[in-house]
Amino acid sequence: MTLRLADVLADAELSLRLADGDPAALNQPVRWCAVTELADPRPFLTGGELILTTGLSQLDEAAQRQFVSRVADGRAVGLGFGIGLTHERIPPATLAEAREHRLPVLEIPYSTPFIAVDRFVADRVLEEQYGRFADLLDEHDTLARALLSGRGLGALIGSLHQILGAPAMVVDVYGRVLATAPASAAWPVEQILFAARNGHSGDTPLAIPVSVEDTVVAYLCCRRPRRSADVLPYAVSLVGLELARRQAELAGKRRLAGQVLEDLVRGTIGGAEAERRLAPFGIRPDDEHALLVATAESALRKRLVASPPMSGATTAVLEDCLIAVLEPGQSTREAALLLQDYLNRHGSAVRVGIGGWYAGMTGLRWSYYEAHEAMNRGPGINERAQMSLSGLLVASEDVPLRDLAHEVLRPLRDFDAAHSGALVATLRAYLDADGSVAAVATRLIVHRNTVRYRLEQIERLTGRSLGRTADRVQLWLALSASDLLR
Repeated sequence: MTLRLADVLADAELSLRLADGDPAALNQPVRWCAVTELADPRPFLTGGELILTTGLSQLDEAAQRQFVSRVADGRAVGLGFGIGLTHERIPPATLAEAREHRLPVLEIPYSTPFIAVDRFVADRVLEEQYGRFADLLDEHDTLARALLSGRGLGALIGSLHQILGAPAMVVDVYGRVLATAPASAAWPVEQILFAARNGHSGDTPLAIPVSVEDTVVAYLCCRRPRRSADVLPYAVSLVGLELARRQAELAGKRRLAGQVLEDLVRGTIGGAEAERRLAPFGIRPDDEHALLVATAESALRKRLVASPPMSGATTAVLEDCLIAVLEPGQSTREAALLLQDYLNRHGSAVRVGIGGWYAGMTGLRWSYYEAHEAMNRGPGINERAQMSLSGLLVASEDVPLRDLAHEVLRPLRDFDAAHSGALVATLRAYLDADGSVAAVATRLIVHRNTVRYRLEQIERLTGRSLGRTADRVQLWLALSASDLLR
């Protein structure tokens, strides 16, 4: 129970008397006692103290009024004046100034030493703090048991609601409500997220960030707590623990789904085996599915810290790509936008490819290849295009095309690095321009003879003729595979 000024006054052993002040002001909580004879005690006050003085430095009316004014300015809750020492009674100027500042004045008789008042306050404050500490441990235990009950985040937030006496909710960074108590609580989710990211507003519930691996993944929100607000930091840590557990479980499922999809794409398992292994993920062979393939310039494989906000989609990790298998009826464009926004939070230069809708396990493979080739066209969201044999070759891990491409282009890259040359860029422009020297010269802003000289160097260094279709195809595939690798 919080110690009030009235409790100090009511203790019979202290024999204090209210010399002046509104009785309603006696309900103020007392944080500590401060004994002082300084003319200006403000530098040593933090607010909430009961000031004890004998008026040793307050020998005239001006000093008495100034002392009281400074005590009130230091946010003290009351003034205890000891009589029978410096003053036989409390000076009228002290009482008058205290009345102006609505500061209660307690008369302390000569027989009551200040240390008795100080000890009474200290004992009660420490008793209160110990009691609150014990209550806090009980509340921590209640929240931990709720989380470990197997009922998850809902049970934790329900217990927190009972402890706080106020509604509570967990919302992720995408605005999805993960748990709320009571269930009927209405929450302005968009306002909460805006306030959480741009500074709390008094009109919105309190939103405390919840982090997993130093990344904010959700917010613990609550109305102004009626009690036990100091339990909130522990509640935030438990919410983070539960979300980390969910993410670890999700990561395991993603890896498992990715292994199955990788085996299916590479053709190492048959259709029947793929159906059996994908069934736990809700992927049925009779339904049509579309795949999204996405990546970003970041440590994507090591750090997928949250679930993309796509309900009904199975997500998997295959090498450095995040794959989403969409259920029938989902909008591929909307899902791609959500996936792009998700990856933008964890990397840069996000690329998302969209595959077509197909049924069966073969359809999954075909949709993957379409999405994979679309993704490699550049940053942003890329719709599927007519699938090419070269695209299949580049996307397939069974063909060591990347290694072959590295060997084919290595002489050109070594030359460029050593001489600040532009042979690779010239080769790319030449093939894109269907062998037109004039078009290459215009694109690279060089003379045609310079282009011809570079083409001769390319043929000499690679040992391939740009006049032969077979050699042109090899060089073009090498550049395509190199783009994919980069």
